Amino acid sequence: MPEKVAVIGAGTMGSGIASVFAAHGYSVAVYSRSEHTLETSRSFIEAASKEAVTIKYTTSLEACLEGAALVSENIAEDLKLKQAIFRRAEGLVSPDCLLTTNTSSVPISAIAEGLAFPERVVGVHWFNPATLMPLVEIVRGERTSDETVRRARALCGYIGKQTIEVNQDIPGFVVNRLQYAILREALYLVEEGVASIEDVDRAVETTLAPRWAASGPLQLMDLAGLDVVEKVSGILMPSLCRSTDIPAIVRRLCEEGALGIKSGRGFYKWTPDGISSTVRTRDETVQLLTKRSRCKARDTATQ
Repeated sequence: MPEKVAVIGAGTMGSGIASVFAAHGYSVAVYSRSEHTLETSRSFIEAASKEAVTIKYTTSLEACLEGAALVSENIAEDLKLKQAIFRRAEGLVSPDCLLTTNTSSVPISAIAEGLAFPERVVGVHWFNPATLMPLVEIVRGERTSDETVRRARALCGYIGKQTIEVNQDIPGFVVNRLQYAILREALYLVEEGVASIEDVDRAVETTLAPRWAASGPLQLMDLAGLDVVEKVSGILMPSLCRSTDIPAIVRRLCEEGALGIKSGRGFYKWTPDGISSTVRTRDETVQLLTKRSRCKARDTATQ
């Protein structure tokens, strides 16, 4: 258990991650170049924390990293920015400090390129909201050592997170690849007029989501029977969307400034009450399913 965690980046993910570590008794420092961002982060963490936590907020990277045994990087998805941060961080921390990145799209190997000790850089990819989602992805870069992966997994276990190990540094890792595969088909169905936005969402909420919460897609195929899967695959696979372009509907909404809840309109129109209600429902559902997931994990571990 490291004595100090340095969280670089004070946005939504950085703040959530800092909150989790602080709640588990770690000394935490949060870095941002912006005082305003740090104040927003402070308000978020205080609201999310069930009890008082002590966190240092600083615009000095050196102060944030001083004495750190773990670094959690959460800045913008920009390779050059991340490389620059890790180059600075490597020279400011001890040789055995664990260097983790929360990137969801930038290759771990590229982030570690040019470092003196690339073997201690590992992807620890959290999901939003970090305080509630039960899983993190442990992502190997080309030169990430087994010891680094072991330490990352042990750390996540200590703070109550389940992990999966991503053995190849591929774009999107595991969860986002699955998410964007279904997103591509969902948008295709809407763009082709097969079903409305509301009905596509309802189809997932009332059928796929509850089944996937109980069993993963591959386990569900076993339950259905692989002979059935084989026959259906022969019909469906050739007809699924295979586009590699940014979906036209997403591009159009972005051009219009319809960015989702941050602008009040995306696929849906959003009011402050609507946002609060939707976020509350999401969080309550995640909490309920997380309890079931932990029970299932414990049962599996004792078998």
